[in-house]
Amino acid sequence: MSETHLTPDLELNGLSPDEAFAVLGNEIRLDIIRVLWHADATHQYDEVSDIVETMSFSELRRRVDLVDNGQFNYHLSQLCPHFVRQTEDGYRLSGAGKQIARTVIAVSGTEDIDFSADLEERCPLCDAPMIATYEDQWLRVSCTDCDGQFGDETPRGSVFLSNYPAATIADQTPDEALRTGFYRCMLDNAYLMHGICRECAGAVSASVSVCEDHQSRAGDPCPDCGTRSQVWVEQRCDTCRFAKHLPVEVFIMGLTPVIGFLDQHGIDVLAPSLDEIVDILQHNVETAITKDPFRVSVTVANGTDELTVILDGEMNLVDLER
Repeated sequence: MSETHLTPDLELNGLSPDEAFAVLGNEIRLDIIRVLWHADATHQYDEVSDIVETMSFSELRRRVDLVDNGQFNYHLSQLCPHFVRQTEDGYRLSGAGKQIARTVIAVSGTEDIDFSADLEERCPLCDAPMIATYEDQWLRVSCTDCDGQFGDETPRGSVFLSNYPAATIADQTPDEALRTGFYRCMLDNAYLMHGICRECAGAVSASVSVCEDHQSRAGDPCPDCGTRSQVWVEQRCDTCRFAKHLPVEVFIMGLTPVIGFLDQHGIDVLAPSLDEIVDILQHNVETAITKDPFRVSVTVANGTDELTVILDGEMNLVDLER
């Protein structure tokens, strides 16, 4: 990661990322956020009601269990106004403070889940059994037989992988986790294709890579690039560096015209099964490359009905043909 994306040059309401890390890197300050979260969790944090429950300085200090009044006042002042707001009635979390609390809750839980049973859903590429693993808050679904979807980018057999918060996955079966994770990824694509980062709402930049000698026959990986897709795209947030690296055919599923086109043919592309989306990509999508200027044309077909989206090298939508 380039240092230019984590320096005081990048401001957030006057607070740089480095300064934010420094403010939050203290147990007492995180405890203040925790106490304020629990005090108001049934009111402010549903984003529906404007009811704000505040807490007085003395009550907040008592619940944090810090006797030294001066020390507590210092740590509280470091959180204000970016993470904690002071009002006439007392203290409450700011929007940023709520986000920190939600993040802590989302990542809390079991780090490693034993998905020892095979998935009910079989590999959409070869129909072999699939297994799921969960480690370091990443859900990975792998085929037990074929090379998978992503070539050398991931371990052999990888069919699906995505960051998955730990808070809820322990209560899910492998198939439920796959459905939820896949749905979240399809929504990510919609965000990214509109140039918006779903993590921080920052602007997104795209880069396209093309396998010039691509040869993928009968669904087998290309011997040159090791994948089934000739065109891969990396979309990365300019601010927080959240990124996805996927075939262009997957990304275009997040475009509004493509969502509408498939919906007309009875396919909810934002909530398909893994098998359904792979079937579309294998049998209903064709990709072509032209140069001077560089263009990627992806045609989605259903019977005699076709929609072609034409993109430039930065994944901007240039034209539509139907």
